[in-house]
Amino acid sequence: MLQLAKNMMGKRLPEAHKAARADNEDLPITDVQTGFIHHRQGIPLHYKRFLPGRGDNPSADERGRVGLLFKTRERLKAGMFIEVVITLQGKPEKIRGKVVMVRERDGYYEIGLWLVRHADATRMRILEQSCYIEDYIKEKKFREGPFALNRDGAAQEWIRKYAADLPG
Repeated sequence: MLQLAKNMMGKRLPEAHKAARADNEDLPITDVQTGFIHHRQGIPLHYKRFLPGRGDNPSADERGRVGLLFKTRERLKAGMFIEVVITLQGKPEKIRGKVVMVRERDGYYEIGLWLVRHADATRMRILEQSCYIEDYIKEKKFREGPFALNRDGAAQEWIRKYAADLPG
């Protein structure tokens, strides 16, 4: 799945915490106010604080950078550095970022994470696209039945319909 998303993108130009999970919200892929990519709520996301090292500070050259928006019950402080772990199909992917936005909502916080490494921005786009595709496949399987599903076909269908909505 990740490989298919990577191929399509190439053609298109302290203690770990668990993020809050809302009931199957139908959020747009990107946040209107920030342009950050919403993390798909059905896919597990954990995070932990880390101390930044060399190369972990956002540079003045912000081209190609992107942010991630996710929900958590814990209020994080703007300016802190966290490592996000998203597990998709049993494989954990780690991405580091700086908290640049905290929005208090009803019972949770929305955290805006600015990625600190340029390479993480590309990986995060692909990873989040894979999260959306995986969720789309689950929904399609539920609607149409497990035997009518062609995973690659469903992934390509999602990419045709929605990939253009991803920033970058």
